[in-house]
Amino acid sequence: MYAVIMAGGKGERLWPKTTKGRAKHILAFGRRNVMIHETLRRLKSYLPPENIFLITTKKQFSGLRAYVSLLPKDNIILEPEGKDTAVAICLAALVLKKRFGNQTMVVLPADHIINDSRVFFKDLLSAEKIAGSHQRLVTIGIKPRYASVGYGYIELGRRISGAHLVKRFTEKPEKKKAEGFYRQGTFLWNSGIFIWETDSILAALKRHMPNLYYGLKDVLKSEGKRGYAIRLSNEYSGINPVSIDYGIIEPAAKSGFRRILCIKAGFDWVDIGSWSSIEEIYDKDICGNIVLSKASLIDVRGSIIIGERNHKIGVIGVKDLIIVQSKSGTLVCNKNRAQEVKNLLKGF
Repeated sequence: MYAVIMAGGKGERLWPKTTKGRAKHILAFGRRNVMIHETLRRLKSYLPPENIFLITTKKQFSGLRAYVSLLPKDNIILEPEGKDTAVAICLAALVLKKRFGNQTMVVLPADHIINDSRVFFKDLLSAEKIAGSHQRLVTIGIKPRYASVGYGYIELGRRISGAHLVKRFTEKPEKKKAEGFYRQGTFLWNSGIFIWETDSILAALKRHMPNLYYGLKDVLKSEGKRGYAIRLSNEYSGINPVSIDYGIIEPAAKSGFRRILCIKAGFDWVDIGSWSSIEEIYDKDICGNIVLSKASLIDVRGSIIIGERNHKIGVIGVKDLIIVQSKSGTLVCNKNRAQEVKNLLKGF
């Protein structure tokens, strides 16, 4: 089994803690270490370092270098620029196929919080068995804890071989639809964790995204040779960003080719996708507030207040607000609009 950690996301919904030079996976939320370091430690408990790969952009790698020093140099796959997850996964799968032949490939983001590593790896082994015996694309779904509008949803179909066929994927639904999914009980949150054999995902890429597949496959012929970085950069410049869900998973689920299977996670999972997600990992005070700063509050309820260690924050007479202060800026917004934070960056 080979694990590929994706660390290319911008985390724009976590501004102002995240910036162009500081991605969210080098933030620490309720943990001793930053999230990418925790992800590596979790994998290293069960896999040797030579079986763990990291894919990120050249620009982001300088900020990650200190946290991934345990990985062999050849296990760092650098993209010229971020083009979303389908492109990153295609490049990583082609690299693994070229070096090791057909192997099980686990793809996971660098910024998830998972408490029980033992159960996590047990689920990965179950998914590996299903992926190998049925040549399927397998994902892990999370039982919803509430009607979230910040996560994608997986609708489960009939049960097969210890998993469920996937009927459809729905990206970050509106509140009313999310509430319906939550009540139905046949939907799981999409964790963004995938398990498949390299031959299976490459076959799906070849079918649904042939231009991407053949373009990168051709470039990989020159990996390790002079001019490879230039060729890869030129190829990337003509690629439109596409997520793995939109480019491969959704069409594969609809077409029946390499049908998608989903197993239900046995482990706790949190994806810090926006500031409202903080409520899943920190305890609240008697007024329902989460305060991670030097703050003085008067008549404040249901709010999230985060600041630099020595920065004083005073708040009076508000409810359901998010207030985040950093050296890069200050955010004030209603908790119900946390998903819109990335839109603010267009104005700076």
